[in-house]
Amino acid sequence: MKKPFIIYTYDYDPGIGGIKVMHKLCDLLNKAGYPSYLMPIYINDTFYVSDDYDTPLVTNEILADMDNAIVIYPEGIKYNPLSAKNVIRWILGPANEADYSTYSKNDVIYWYMDYYYVESLGQRENQLMISELHTDIFKNTHLDRNGNCYAIRKGSPEKLVHPVDSYEIKYHDAGDLVKISNIFNTTEKFYCYDNYTFLSVQAAMCGCISIVIPDNTKTKEDWLSGSRFNQYGIAYGEEDIPRAIETLPLLYKEIKITEQNMINQVNQFINHCNERFI
Repeated sequence: MKKPFIIYTYDYDPGIGGIKVMHKLCDLLNKAGYPSYLMPIYINDTFYVSDDYDTPLVTNEILADMDNAIVIYPEGIKYNPLSAKNVIRWILGPANEADYSTYSKNDVIYWYMDYYYVESLGQRENQLMISELHTDIFKNTHLDRNGNCYAIRKGSPEKLVHPVDSYEIKYHDAGDLVKISNIFNTTEKFYCYDNYTFLSVQAAMCGCISIVIPDNTKTKEDWLSGSRFNQYGIAYGEEDIPRAIETLPLLYKEIKITEQNMINQVNQFINHCNERFI
């Protein structure tokens, strides 16, 4: 009998990558024939889901038999709020010691990318990178470009380096994918102060010069080795722009490879769960 997956997450928000990929994982698991459900972190009158995904909410019957379920928590969830026997921690962003110190030694750790890896948690071989790339939206439409844009989001810049007349992309603007694509297709440069947002990749996909402003928590080498998307087409500081422009075609190739390999990664994840949680 297949153990159901319970994914502990927030309402769907197209502008927040970590939430979006958790909903997408639920959809991909269901498509693979493994029952998967969402469990709201907060119980409100309305819990938003995507019409494009197969993401049913967990039932009371499944919650009554937690020993026979597999719970997937994002990295920011402390302890084990569902008192689950079988726990996976999916590290979708920078792991915080205050959070991961509450994990059980029996928890299975999965990493979204090497950039987030913390040696004390180990299990580096467990990789699960799922992306909703929207290549039909984020592409270079060869429009006239003028001016620049920037985003701070979760960044904490010591100083701002973008031109003063740059357009600011606010935190929740990222949910309007068509609007964001249009911004990236009509501006020359994108200055990104949030070192972990997917906006830097989306800008590059649109042909906008994408510049991540380092926050000094990682070296340039860490950044370039952290994700296959980070290696190409994105400048790590303004002095890195020539390399970003030169390697942009390789980013497009990596995106195609990722789309092809996503299902394989999900299947490997399922097989590992079947072996680990007998």
